[in-house]
Amino acid sequence: MTTARRPAAAGAPSRPSDAAAPAPALAVFDLDGTLLPETTSCREIARVVGRHADIHDLEAAYGRGEIDSRAFAVSALRCWSSGGQAVYRRAFEAARFLHGIQDCLAWLRAQGTTTVLVTMSHREFAECFDGFDRIFASDYPHDILDPEDKPLIVERLRAGLGITPDDVIAFGDSMSDLPLFRTLPRTVAVNASPALTELAAYHYRGDDLREALRLVCPTAEFAS
Repeated sequence: MTTARRPAAAGAPSRPSDAAAPAPALAVFDLDGTLLPETTSCREIARVVGRHADIHDLEAAYGRGEIDSRAFAVSALRCWSSGGQAVYRRAFEAARFLHGIQDCLAWLRAQGTTTVLVTMSHREFAECFDGFDRIFASDYPHDILDPEDKPLIVERLRAGLGITPDDVIAFGDSMSDLPLFRTLPRTVAVNASPALTELAAYHYRGDDLREALRLVCPTAEFAS
């Protein structure tokens, strides 16, 4: 496990000191690669029906720009269609998540923090999570969230809550989180890509979300 606070990257919003940082009003979490380390929800869904390699190939093609998000979603649905609707719950229950997610959500709830999952992942997998106040996810195959949607969603939530960027914390791992991290001062890169690690206020490598949360909320205490 490694943790660190980084100096503010060029162009990143300034952030409050640890001592001055209050409990957040809004906490935003990514799913693939963040709460679900070293994998994606699509891979886990496909694994249940023995099509993990096919999803890996689709993700590679999407990463190379050979297919767009809708083409990816259509092909992904075909990969796991044999599993029926139960495939999402089966995949969720078999997946390996970071430790301490529910402890973190419980502590944040006790502080009056609104907790939000914002993910490009399939909605029916994401909504297997308990404990989040709001979940924003993709409705395959027609309504797919893009990285640029993340800061727009958070901006709408901020406006509704009447809060500033300093009142928000965010956790992510990859290029898809860059647009959001550029708008917020209190960000944690979790097992992240070099680009996101460079931009984030903090970075964490390990398997326990409680340790990552304490970077940005040092007073966090947990029952377990």
